[in-house]
Amino acid sequence: MRQPGLRLLRALFAARWLAAPAIGALLSLAALLAGQTAAAAVPAACPYSGGGPAYRFQSWEADRERTLYFDALRLAASNQLFADDEEFALPPLKVGIGSDRREDPTATIPPQLLYAISWVESQINQAAPEVPYGETGPALVSPDCGYGITQVTSSILHEGSPPTRFEALAGTHFAYNIAAGAQILVEKWNDDFFPQVGGGEPSRIESWYYALWAYNGWALQNHPAGPYVDPLRALPYPCDGWTAGYAYQERVLGCLVNPPRVDDAPLWDAAPVTLPDLGLLAGPGGPLDPEVYYAAWDEVRQAGGGGWAFHRMHMPLSQDVGAFASAGALDDFEAASLRERVLGAPRLRFDDAELELGSSVGSAPAAALVIENEGTGLLAWRVARAPSWLDLEAQAGVAVGGGWTFAAANPSRLVVRAAAGGVPEGEYVGELRLEASLPNGSTVSRAVTVVLNKLEAASYRAGTPRS
Repeated sequence: MRQPGLRLLRALFAARWLAAPAIGALLSLAALLAGQTAAAAVPAACPYSGGGPAYRFQSWEADRERTLYFDALRLAASNQLFADDEEFALPPLKVGIGSDRREDPTATIPPQLLYAISWVESQINQAAPEVPYGETGPALVSPDCGYGITQVTSSILHEGSPPTRFEALAGTHFAYNIAAGAQILVEKWNDDFFPQVGGGEPSRIESWYYALWAYNGWALQNHPAGPYVDPLRALPYPCDGWTAGYAYQERVLGCLVNPPRVDDAPLWDAAPVTLPDLGLLAGPGGPLDPEVYYAAWDEVRQAGGGGWAFHRMHMPLSQDVGAFASAGALDDFEAASLRERVLGAPRLRFDDAELELGSSVGSAPAAALVIENEGTGLLAWRVARAPSWLDLEAQAGVAVGGGWTFAAANPSRLVVRAAAGGVPEGEYVGELRLEASLPNGSTVSRAVTVVLNKLEAASYRAGTPRS
């Protein structure tokens, strides 16, 4: 499950802004009035996912209209983005309810759900607030270590350096990040721990109510009749950036009814979504009665597992909903065309065979490895191996190739320094190995020799002042 965290406004950064956090915690009124903005620094630790430090990732931001992102979201919804990549393909969706649920390989996510989730999570932005559209810079990382457009949190484990292929791709490349977010949503939809709506038909947007709740966290703060929502809130949510008092799933579904606007144009077509009737369903013994939710959690704790504890929260699906259902998968030609536009055909190049570094007391000059993409689209790379005495400015990133009218080709610069505090004076030779991931699922690996000359090492005997 995704965990609580903060996300702050983007208004002061290149006309990009974030609504409130998509993973649960709300911005305080004091913070809003103070005009606080997101810190550029990467969080020092990730307590909800591994406990280690956040990765230092570089990323790229597409156009302000998010056209490239929407193409990727449409493909991800029908598992046509990375269907042959075991790490990023969607599992088959289950159809039906209770013990009658069965996997249906033809079922898809309504793409509008992914649009709205991405907006609520990050305003559909992949890079940090200070990165202008069409340029590269630090990846967007929330204070609780959610990465990128869909704020991938739980599947990035921070178990050490180097990052895994999955972690590096989800944290740096928008398309892989979107695929990872879609995976999380399908996992919540498929998990029998959570209740279902109606007949469990994934083509109907309202059927995803509980999966949306679980995407953000199956927590009381998202209960629509619980103590953390405003009983006087206006529904549907107006998708205006002010989230206090709304459950997460209400924010997502509200943004389908009231799409966000860029340059006074909606980013997608409005959807006639029907929200649960709280007056009817949240009464005593009803599926959205908080007491039913509390009792189910008591059962989980007593039984030491999930089971069907929340089955009493199954909700009916009103007969007048579902008019804005998913259209299903794209035809093969359209999917191939969109994949080519989204992913391109990246090709790795760098000319350096050796980097030389010097290190002395109080001084560690930097060197840069220039990573070029001679092809099109984004080339995603990660450092697969590096000497322990090397400090990396980034552990993974992307290099921009050609093919997009709104962005010029732009190499990636990996800045390295000596981190040789505990290394004695002398010369050291090591290997820095880069791994680039290509859209067909293959990887290309290249190595660079790194030479460190450490001079003027500090030395003194215990108990003797330094001089």
